[in-house]
Amino acid sequence: MSAESFIYVERNSSKKIGSGSRPDVILSLVIPTFNEAENITPLIRRLYSQLTEEGISHELIIVDDDSPDKTWEIAKDLIDEIPSLKVIRRVGNSGLATAVVCGWAHAEGKYLGVIDGDGQHPTEILSDLLSKFDEGVDVVVASRHLPGGGVPNWSKMRQLLSKGAQALGVLLLPGTVGQVTDPMSGYFLVDRKAIADCDLQPVGYKILLEVLARGNVTNVAEFPYYFQLRESGSSKVRAIHYLDYLRHLLRLRVDPLRSQALVRYFGVSFMALVIDAAFFFWIFDGLGWNLTRSALLSGEVGIFFTILLLDLWTFAGRPPRNFVDRFRRLVGVQIALGIILFGRLILINALITWSNLEAFTVFLIVLIGTSPVGHLLGSRLTWRPARR
Repeated sequence: MSAESFIYVERNSSKKIGSGSRPDVILSLVIPTFNEAENITPLIRRLYSQLTEEGISHELIIVDDDSPDKTWEIAKDLIDEIPSLKVIRRVGNSGLATAVVCGWAHAEGKYLGVIDGDGQHPTEILSDLLSKFDEGVDVVVASRHLPGGGVPNWSKMRQLLSKGAQALGVLLLPGTVGQVTDPMSGYFLVDRKAIADCDLQPVGYKILLEVLARGNVTNVAEFPYYFQLRESGSSKVRAIHYLDYLRHLLRLRVDPLRSQALVRYFGVSFMALVIDAAFFFWIFDGLGWNLTRSALLSGEVGIFFTILLLDLWTFAGRPPRNFVDRFRRLVGVQIALGIILFGRLILINALITWSNLEAFTVFLIVLIGTSPVGHLLGSRLTWRPARR
């Protein structure tokens, strides 16, 4: 057993993910663990056997948070048997996401990955995930929410919490969470170049959000998988992890590195609102058209302007793959904003009927009140890199 095969990491010791990799290591797969003594040996042997048979040069990196059940020690005893195995024992640190970053910082592969240590992620799709990089993507995510994927018999409460967490992510970070169907996935691979020298600061259990938000990610691919039942042990998901997830979302939301895109986004929204109002005033007051027709036409002008600038200016760094992809995205935004426009017309006519306010005043109130919702829905469909 070499010194490099077993690494002892103390509290607050840190190391950046470098850009250099060994030419003879294609995949570095990190397995974060805590009290997985019963699962870790069969998982390591299965991964090593499969990757070796498939001819994938690799290294397996166990990062254990000083488990009371001595998971790190059990893994350490396998080093002589598994030549591609590294074991990192972290003392004074905890958290799945930071464990993954720690493992990647000590990795030497071209592609970096993460898989759970409890055996619930199917190892047989690793070669499928890896092959996606031939398409020029930066991140490949194993998704439970694509056709062909799924979850076991989760309780209604866990299903509700999972869906609620994803919806909250879309609300706060449409451009990050909206890139994938399974933003809560803990099973994915990333090209080292996309996160090399990035200041990753994950919180809690969800490292994928950090990679998508802070990494240099342009193209994302997904592959379906079925989340398997645990063979032994119990789930470590607790209520505190959902609070950590919310804290992570809020931290990413106010990240100054994202401020330029946000300023452009809100600038477009404000300009669209002004143009919408000005066009309405010209049609309604200048041409004498009726209220509903004026609001409908001005709303469409605002939608067109929003789509144009969001696609060509705000998110120009995330171009569609082809004309079909652009058309699909723009139609999606039109539908989302069109639904809000329809609701706006109902509100305008209702307020005109029930209040004594002037038509233009009513229009401005409804426009200001509904525009944020409309632009949020629009960005959900527009602000995301191409997904394959």
